[in-house]
Amino acid sequence: MKKTRQLALAAMLLAASVCSPLASPKASAASTTSTTTNTAAQLSKIYRISLDGKKQTLIAQLPAVHRASMSPSGRFVYAEKQGFKKGEPTIFYLYDSKTRQLRQLSGFAKWAQKKDELLLMEQASLYRYNPLTNQKTLLVKGTADTPILDYALAPDGHYLTFIQSDLKEANLQKRHKLYLQDMNTLKMKVNDQFSLPAEEKSTQAVNLLYWIPTSKKVLYKANGTIKELDLPTGLKYTHSIKSFPSYSNDMKLRFDVKEGHGFMTDLQTGKSVPTAEHPHSVYIDRDLTKVFWSPTGHNYVAEKFLSTSNAQDANEQLVIKTANQTFTYPLDGSPYLDTIDNIQFLGWAADGKSFFVGDLDSVHMSRFAGW
Repeated sequence: MKKTRQLALAAMLLAASVCSPLASPKASAASTTSTTTNTAAQLSKIYRISLDGKKQTLIAQLPAVHRASMSPSGRFVYAEKQGFKKGEPTIFYLYDSKTRQLRQLSGFAKWAQKKDELLLMEQASLYRYNPLTNQKTLLVKGTADTPILDYALAPDGHYLTFIQSDLKEANLQKRHKLYLQDMNTLKMKVNDQFSLPAEEKSTQAVNLLYWIPTSKKVLYKANGTIKELDLPTGLKYTHSIKSFPSYSNDMKLRFDVKEGHGFMTDLQTGKSVPTAEHPHSVYIDRDLTKVFWSPTGHNYVAEKFLSTSNAQDANEQLVIKTANQTFTYPLDGSPYLDTIDNIQFLGWAADGKSFFVGDLDSVHMSRFAGW
């Protein structure tokens, strides 16, 4: 984990810890060491972690980036360097761990789920991009008046779903449309029209879509709630949940968050178990917030919220659960600060025997202009 940050950030965090109502009497190890030197000089590091937690291998060192994800094969890293000042653009990168080459991309992108292929946004349009051949294929044409807000490829690769806006449409209930596109014929169909709150209109900031592992259903945010499109029947349902669940790939377990608390449900028995260390506490702490399932079995990596920190941040850990053991990352058992240390789960290896973690550059609120 990075042990240094800007001196300016340290001073601001010290001031925040004195006056903040969120200040905790117990500062984490990360909060007391995540200061000093020049942030621009920091390298973002990508590690492969063995499933038993005994081996951590550095596979890439990149210029300071703030978000990243691994390709399904583990060869490529997609990464973004965020702009913190008004008008400062986000820069997009692709790193090849085999050739050790880093190149800039033309826009925001997401990996397909089972092959090294990016779905790339360029000038409001969506393309299929092959990182080996550098070839692009147009999937969806977009404009400034018809932006694509979010998109996701089904796990089996047969369908692409995306949400596209028509900013000239006066009726808010018809402004945003859910499309389903056949990836073989590239034919597409509108399946729903709806409104979206203002905070749910940025491709890079929010996730508006979630495919069930069977590829037979897609969940999407609409009208302030979550809806479901059932592909075999074409029927749509509205759910009372406010956030997407996370299903194991065999559809036997489901993690979801209800009223701020995590629950793991056995879908065969219907038994639901809270994931908090103190499930009856009124405080939302020491609980899982996101679960990333292994490609096989019921192993998972989860983000765990521990407590607020005196750095206007949150103390967190990654929890790794297998059939034989449970351990945490960082491997020494210490917590990290969510936005200052910016430790991120980046993806599973295809065989499920290891996973990837990024130690990325700080995205603490103090780095943004006008803070």
